[in-house]
Amino acid sequence: MSFELVQLWTAAGVLIGFQISSFGWRISREVEVSGSDGAVSTWLPPADILNLISMMITASGVFILPILGLISNEVSHLAFGFAMLLFVGYPFALAGHYDMYNKGRRSFHYFPRQEKIVVAIIAVAAAGYIAIVAFRFIFPF
Repeated sequence: MSFELVQLWTAAGVLIGFQISSFGWRISREVEVSGSDGAVSTWLPPADILNLISMMITASGVFILPILGLISNEVSHLAFGFAMLLFVGYPFALAGHYDMYNKGRRSFHYFPRQEKIVVAIIAVAAAGYIAIVAFRFIFPF
């Protein structure tokens, strides 16, 4: 299935909107939790780093590099797919950050075990995506 770059930009624009909204919510939450006196530490958990990486891939791979003529439409489509993979994993990693996959109290660690597991699964999926893309370029069909 082939899409024009304009169609991809529409989808990527929606994706960027969701990414910015979710990131804005997380920043607001961290500021709220820290309180006005700053007594509670704030941090950027690995789940949010996934979202930021996805935003960078979307912005550069779908908008900036194609406009500059540095990558083809096909590579732009693949970059969008990779960004989507990371963004789809983001809410699962965020749920792991808040220890929501079990009953009981939250750990309040920077990178809890549940988030590590989800991020590892996303990393394996991302490596698989990259391997499939590389295979397609080496052995076009």
